[in-house]
Amino acid sequence: MNRNKIILIIIGILALSVFYKINATNQKQSGISLKQSAQIAKLKAENKKLTAQQVTFENSSTSTTTSKNNPDKKTEHIATKLFRSLNNWNADNWLEKQQTAAKYAPDDVLTYLGGGQSTNNQSIAAKQLKQLNATSKLTESNIYIEKESADNEIKGIFIGMVKTTSSSNQTTNSVKYKFTYDTKQEKITEISTF
Repeated sequence: MNRNKIILIIIGILALSVFYKINATNQKQSGISLKQSAQIAKLKAENKKLTAQQVTFENSSTSTTTSKNNPDKKTEHIATKLFRSLNNWNADNWLEKQQTAAKYAPDDVLTYLGGGQSTNNQSIAAKQLKQLNATSKLTESNIYIEKESADNEIKGIFIGMVKTTSSSNQTTNSVKYKFTYDTKQEKITEISTF
């Protein structure tokens, strides 16, 4: 009987070790499965985020398209283009900013905004800006639009921050303008500071 007990104990030990081995393998596979589930959940979340970004991008694309038909959006678009063209420049393209801005405003508005110089004075200013390695950047801009009036004019306010740098210093200035956009001319026809 002792021999049978020993065989039963050995069989029991082997059975227990096989059971523990199978259990450990199942737990390891379960752990891998949990990791895979976590990765799948993470990928789904990223996919959802990218889908949301795509929808936002598509909406912004359609809003750009609709700005051609919406006077308020068109006004905002033209005002943004005008103030960016006048305030985003470096010493090499400073002279061209006036030509670009002329698409969005007549000469009297551009003169008011600092562009009404003779060709000779513009050349001198461009040379000085190159010597100073000057740049300007519109860092913030906010545009507020009023309702269209009966005269096909839309009044608005532009508030922005302009960072100007040169070899000797750097400044940041606030710019504030009231403006009038003419829906027939599709230009900003009046401007003033406040």
